[in-house]
Amino acid sequence: MTSSVSIRIQACLRSCSSRQFDEMGEAVAPSRKAPLVETILNELGFGWYQARVIIILGVAHSTDTMETIIQAILGPSLRCNWQLSPDYVALLTTLVFLGSCIGAVPMGFAADTFGRQKMCLFSCIALMYLSWLCAITPTYPWMAALRFISGIFIGGMLNAGSSLLSETMPAPYQATGQLITYTFETLIGVITAGIGLGCLLGHLNWRYFVLFTTAPLLLCSIGLTFFTQESPVYLYCKHRTIEAAEVLDLIAITNNRMPKQSLPACAAVGDRRKRKSGYTFSFTGRLVHTDETEEFRLEKYGVKEVLVLLFGRRPWLLPLLLILNFLWGFILYGGATILPVELAVTPRTCLQVREFLQPVNLTCRDI
Repeated sequence: MTSSVSIRIQACLRSCSSRQFDEMGEAVAPSRKAPLVETILNELGFGWYQARVIIILGVAHSTDTMETIIQAILGPSLRCNWQLSPDYVALLTTLVFLGSCIGAVPMGFAADTFGRQKMCLFSCIALMYLSWLCAITPTYPWMAALRFISGIFIGGMLNAGSSLLSETMPAPYQATGQLITYTFETLIGVITAGIGLGCLLGHLNWRYFVLFTTAPLLLCSIGLTFFTQESPVYLYCKHRTIEAAEVLDLIAITNNRMPKQSLPACAAVGDRRKRKSGYTFSFTGRLVHTDETEEFRLEKYGVKEVLVLLFGRRPWLLPLLLILNFLWGFILYGGATILPVELAVTPRTCLQVREFLQPVNLTCRDI
């Protein structure tokens, strides 16, 4: 009992001594060396595992682009089939991106609680299910509600996917990996437009179009289930040291970067599944030993400390990035995608019907 109490007292003293204080005597976030998991990821380098994660999460990051293209094609079809005004058509797009903005924060907290990989997979499956419901929805209110909920899960997928990617990549490749994932938006956008063209040539209505656009989500779900693991950084921060070591073992095996030295432990895959690799090295001993002796412990800080972290050094940088992101993401990018389909003046032609060769019967006027 005495020894345990003394250990706790020493831990408290080390924690207090490791804190840094500002001029007012308030605690601020301490500076520390790179965490052990990030150091190991840097040692393992970039390999096939990271390339595989980039491909899978690149498809996941393309969901917002896919929704934009879907809305650009779906809007005119709904306007003709349901006799909607342009305001109601534009409201669908607004609801999607409003849900994405609102859902990013709670879904981010959920990713911190349940895991990045699990939350990304859950959001992908939920998006696919909601798209199936949109394909059979009978009325506009149902469509609007489903599109809003879809936006919430889009925010969750983008949030969890970005965290999973950054916590799997070595530090020198994190920015490059994030940029590469955004190149998939062009590919998925072309595929979505191709699906719309195929439905038009095949005389299929908008319901088939919405149904077929779930194919990339299905492939992404399969990839997240069988070819990606949970973030080792997340597992280590949650004190799930053995699982974090197993993920690092898998990354080392996949990248063929196993260390030369050996330990009496077998390389393993996540979820307690053993892998016949022939290696006897595992990062388990290294992580467990460091976890027991590491002096630094994560502390909980409030909103003030977060604001100091964001605005402490360059207070002008974050607002500038937000303005540029808003101008590009919402005005230039989204507007350039959706606006062309609304430039035509009345009467507008509904092409998503079987008798598209009879233009005299295909016009619908705005309400």
